[in-house]
Amino acid sequence: MNILTKKQRDILQYTFLLFLIILTAYIVISTLDIKILPQLIKIINYKYIILGFILILMYIILEGYIIKIIIDSIQKTKIKYLGMKLATMGLYYNLVTPLASGSQPIQIYALTKYKIPMSKAIAIIVNKTVIFQSVVTIYCSMLLIGNYEYLSGEMHSVIILVATGVTVNIVSLGFGFFIIYSPTKTKAMINMILNFLKRFKFFRKLENKRDNINKFIDEYYESVMFFMKDKKSLIKSLIFTVIQLTLYFSIAYCIYRALSLNKESYEHLLSLQAFLYMAVSPVPTPGNVGANEIVFFKIFKNIFPKELIGYGVFLYGIFIYYFILIFCGICTIISH
Repeated sequence: MNILTKKQRDILQYTFLLFLIILTAYIVISTLDIKILPQLIKIINYKYIILGFILILMYIILEGYIIKIIIDSIQKTKIKYLGMKLATMGLYYNLVTPLASGSQPIQIYALTKYKIPMSKAIAIIVNKTVIFQSVVTIYCSMLLIGNYEYLSGEMHSVIILVATGVTVNIVSLGFGFFIIYSPTKTKAMINMILNFLKRFKFFRKLENKRDNINKFIDEYYESVMFFMKDKKSLIKSLIFTVIQLTLYFSIAYCIYRALSLNKESYEHLLSLQAFLYMAVSPVPTPGNVGANEIVFFKIFKNIFPKELIGYGVFLYGIFIYYFILIFCGICTIISH
């Protein structure tokens, strides 16, 4: 039984999000050295600010293109710009719901509204999620292995967060691969766990979820196996996801150069932003608000001068949260 209505939950969710945004903005603004602002305006390299916005727009466009590839593979449709519509909607709900939990259900709902069968709609969104999760986990894991010595030496307090994020993603991905390997064994394992947990009063309500969990495993398996048959679309989706992530992880470099700094290499700053992404990925706040800013301070404290790091955090928030939120929010309102 739900204590709150949907409207009340939405109000509570957005109120909490607004509180986080205001609190985070206050913390970030309090770190800004206002005295150097006139000088900063003179030295700032606006070419890199513009480049940052272009990269984010390309990131959003690629999100739409990857979804289009998957849609065309599973259920061809004549609806124009459906990939972009779903992309902007998904990115918007990623930023306003805890753990991005609202994006997949709303995308599936939207697909059914466009006369795509429920089973195909689930297959499209499941495959998009699996592809992104697989690429980002492998991408960040490779960077972590290549930079482990630096992380353990220079940022030992952050490596635990990064390792936790990578581990959570690997476990999640591993569970998905186990389903693909043997859905029957997966269901048997889950049922065994549920049988054990139902002995405890606190977990007895999980028994009501047994059928839903088994249904999810079947749908997950069927969705992934269906798309894997189209190897051309699968490979294209993987390649464009790598490009998409590279564009996204280049924002820290744009901010660094925009503040007229040039000592650090592009590859190093890309790696650090990837670690930042992975470190905050398990944080349940909508869009990782608050966590992004705090971890940015920790990871980049030796990269940006003390008087400039506050401005770096400020710009980072604009690029990876507020610009995407506003742009995708407007697109979602217009298209739906």
